[in-house]
Amino acid sequence: MSKHVGTVGFAPAGETHGQRQARRRRERSLATSPKLSLQELRAQRAADKGEAGSTGDWGNRAGATLWGPHRAQPAPHRASTLTMAAAYPFLTESGLGPEGTYIGKDLFGSGAFCYDPWVMYDKGFISGPSIVVIGTVGTGKSMCGKSLVTRSITLGRKAAVASDPKGEWVPVANAIPGGKVISVGPGRVARVNPLDAGPRSSALTDAQWQAVVRQRRRHLLVALVSLMRPGVPLTPVEHTALDMALSDAVAANTTPTLPMVLEYLLNPTPATAALVGPNGGTGVGHSLRRTVSGDLEGMFDAPSTVAFDADAPIMVLDTSALIGASEQALSLATVCGATWLEAAVTNPGGAKRLVVYDEGWRMLADPYMLAKMSEQWRLARSYGIANLLIMHKIADLNEIGDSTSGLRQKALGLLTEADTRVIYRQKHDAMRLTKEALGLTEAECEHVENLPKGVGLWKVGNRSFIVANQVTTDELAVFGTDERML
Repeated sequence: MSKHVGTVGFAPAGETHGQRQARRRRERSLATSPKLSLQELRAQRAADKGEAGSTGDWGNRAGATLWGPHRAQPAPHRASTLTMAAAYPFLTESGLGPEGTYIGKDLFGSGAFCYDPWVMYDKGFISGPSIVVIGTVGTGKSMCGKSLVTRSITLGRKAAVASDPKGEWVPVANAIPGGKVISVGPGRVARVNPLDAGPRSSALTDAQWQAVVRQRRRHLLVALVSLMRPGVPLTPVEHTALDMALSDAVAANTTPTLPMVLEYLLNPTPATAALVGPNGGTGVGHSLRRTVSGDLEGMFDAPSTVAFDADAPIMVLDTSALIGASEQALSLATVCGATWLEAAVTNPGGAKRLVVYDEGWRMLADPYMLAKMSEQWRLARSYGIANLLIMHKIADLNEIGDSTSGLRQKALGLLTEADTRVIYRQKHDAMRLTKEALGLTEAECEHVENLPKGVGLWKVGNRSFIVANQVTTDELAVFGTDERML
C-alpha cells in the first residue's frame, strides 16, 4: 500500500488579496493533478531541477537511503577549564611539558610524561622539591625511583643514597660510569668517621663554619646516646659532660673520632671533672662505648678511609652487611652513615642532587633521623637538593606511634609537605590512611587500588597523572629485584 500526498488548506496571517488568489489557483491545480507517491514526487522534483539520483546537502535521494541534512551544526557548549576538568578528570590535563627526565607514558593524556623537581619548581608547579614514592611490594615503586635517579644523572643531576639496607642500589651505582659505593659493616674494609666536618661552604666565615660543625657533631653524639638508652633523656650534667668531652677531643685533634670522645668521657680532664664531677660522664660514656667496641666496632670508630666524592654522579652508602643485626645496631649505623653523608651533600654551593632514603619507614621511626630529614625537607631549596623518600604504605607510620604521637605527626608531616607524591597500588584496607595523608580524591583512590604493576598515580602539586613507567631491557637487568623469585 503506497502513501499519497493529500492537500491541506491554510490561510497564512496577513495574506493580501493577490496572494490569496494565487494560493487558491495552486490548490485547485493540486486537486486535479494525478496522485503521486512520496517517492514519485521526490523523483519529479529532482527531475525538474536536473538532480535525479544526485547527492547534495541532503544525501542520496535513491530508495532505501538515509536522506537528510549531513551538515548539521550542533549548538556549541561552553564551559570553564575548571568545570571541564571536574567533569572529565585527567582527560583535559595539558601535561607538564617536555622538560625534565622521561619517566614513561601518560596513560590518560596519551603522551610522554617527563619530570624534574627543579624544572617543576621553576615553572611554579610545586613549592618544594621533595618527593615521596609509596607502593606495596612488587608494584614497581623501586623501579620508579631508580628510573628517576639514573635518568636524571644523564641530564647533569647527581644522586646520593643515604643508606642502602638491602644492597639494591649497589648494582645501579656500579652500572653508572663514575658511580661510587661505600660498603660498611662487619668484615668490610671501609671506615667512615661520622664526626668528619664535610665540605665547607664558601659562604660561611671561619666562626660560622666552626659553629655549624660543632652543632652537627653534638647532635650526632646525643642521638647515639639516646638510641642506646631509649626513653631515658640526658640529664643537664650529662649534656655538659658530653659537650666538654667533644671540646677536649677537638682541641687535641681537629678531626676527632668517637673513641677520642669516649676517652674524655671516661677519663675527664681536671677542668671537666671540676665542673661535672669525676663520674659525670660515665653513664654517657658507657652508652657510647657500643659504637666503639660493640656491634659497630670497626665501622665508625676510626678516621675515614673513604671520602665523599662530590664529582661522582652517584654515591651509595651500602649497609646491607648489617642484615640480621639488631634493630639498635641498624639504627646506629643509619645515624652514623646518614650524618656523614649529610655533611657532604648539604652544601649550598654543591650541585643539584637527589638524596634517596630507601626503606624510609625505618628512618622515620628513628627520632634523630626524623629530625634531620625534617631539616633537610625545610632547607632543600637552600641546599639545592631534592629528597626522595621510598616506603611501602602510610600504615608503616604506626610503627612510630599512635595518632596522638608527636613523632608520628612529624613523620606524617614530611609526607604531606612533599609536593610530588607517587602512589603505586595499595591494598583496600590501606586506602583510608593513604587518602587522608596524601589528599586523594575518591576517583584517585579507585584507580590506585586497581593499578597494574609499573603504573602509578603521580600527584604533582594539585595535578594528577596516571603514568606507566617504561624501562629498557638493560635498565631492567640492573633495576630488577625479583631475581630470586624467578
